[in-house]
Amino acid sequence: MISLITKSINLDMTSIESELIFEKIKEILKKHAVRKNVTQERTVQSIGFVSEELEDFLMSYAKLFNVDMAGYNYYNFFFEDVHPVYMIRDTFYRIFRPEKVRKKKLTLGHLVKVAEAGKWFNPE
Repeated sequence: MISLITKSINLDMTSIESELIFEKIKEILKKHAVRKNVTQERTVQSIGFVSEELEDFLMSYAKLFNVDMAGYNYYNFFFEDVHPVYMIRDTFYRIFRPEKVRKKKLTLGHLVKVAEAGKWFNPE
């Protein structure tokens, strides 16, 4: 009985900690003028950051939560900035090799999990 109560308390504490982390992520997003539809299921890609804004957001995030971002690779989640050469290449890939242009989804909920771990890991 006591072990069930202890497990329940630990789950509640983890949940509270996750919510606090998410609230802090929302505060960082507010600095970047993102205020609408901020849920843990929302992808970072859907926010519409340009690369410089994204880099600033992730640097603020990593600094605030002391996250080791060594395993993070921008190109697993995002395309190159718009440049005619990249547009031609990406159009070619989308038509003939779509597996080359599929990017992993990076959710705000995943950023919460990474902050809890203190080290970057790729989403599943």
